[in-house]
Amino acid sequence: MADLRREFEGRLTAISIQESPDQHILVQLKGSEPVQGRTLRTQSGTTRVVIETGHRRTQEEFYEIVDKHRDLIFSAIPGVTGYMGRPGEDLLIVHIEGNEEQVEALGPTVRKLERVLGMSVTLRPNMSKSKNLAYIMGGAVLQNNNSYCTTGFPVKHTATGRKGITTAAHCPDALIYGNYGQPSKFSTPLTYVDGIDDASHDVQWHTAGTHTPLRDVYATSQSDYNTRSIMLMWDSAEEGQELCFRGVRSGWSCGKVVDLKWNPGVSCGPGQVLPCASTWIRVEGPSLACSPGDSGAAVIRGSNGHGIVAKADYSGVLPGECDGVTIMPWGKIKELGLTSG
Repeated sequence: MADLRREFEGRLTAISIQESPDQHILVQLKGSEPVQGRTLRTQSGTTRVVIETGHRRTQEEFYEIVDKHRDLIFSAIPGVTGYMGRPGEDLLIVHIEGNEEQVEALGPTVRKLERVLGMSVTLRPNMSKSKNLAYIMGGAVLQNNNSYCTTGFPVKHTATGRKGITTAAHCPDALIYGNYGQPSKFSTPLTYVDGIDDASHDVQWHTAGTHTPLRDVYATSQSDYNTRSIMLMWDSAEEGQELCFRGVRSGWSCGKVVDLKWNPGVSCGPGQVLPCASTWIRVEGPSLACSPGDSGAAVIRGSNGHGIVAKADYSGVLPGECDGVTIMPWGKIKELGLTSG
């Protein structure tokens, strides 16, 4: 998919993995010049590539319009909790806290917004605000008094060679690491080094004294014998991919990538009062779980790492109930001078 993205640079409207009528790659392009579809052959087998032309805008042009009118979107529609784009459908999906009645009442406003943006706009009701997932009453793994978060990936500082471990920047700076205690309990204090918490970042990293973080991630269980060894780190993901993580309280769960330029609304930076940038990964799905305490968790697909959990739409009372998870893509880690450890 990265090769296809490079091949059609300048025309690419959207690229995604589709499940019906069979699993295939859909490439959507601006302009009417036809391009023949193809079949790719990999070690895993063959995959059809369906190429669809005739779209109005490239992905970049679509999001330039959306970003230009971000303030208008938030001021015109009350209770916005985030938005995601569908450039291939020329559609902007705006999440709001309000119910179906409010959606109906906002019909005239939406139609005016569509005229300004030059694209379709739809409202998705009953969506809670994305919240940081630091926890203050339970959990394990990364602890500061009664506040908990989750470990991410091992990293190495390119300038100094120092090695450490990541978590979310909104977690406490002073943390104690502890494993799940199977077969043996181990804990150690971490030392904060650096972090970024702004419109497009939510990451910090720590060293662990004389201990070197392993390239292993707790997966389907809490056993040290059932971890995933991470072989490759990817800067981002692809729409339609399945991504998974193990959170401190919610455990192991998976969902599908529904957007690579998700904007979680006014929920970024210290205190969650900064308007977010449209740079986050959005994952949803009926099997997806999330709870306070999951912040910083390593997000993986098989033996591949893709990012860390930043925040989620956690509207339930019980641990695990989840409308969606916001992920900081791994590519943002580079701005701390870090690479995979």
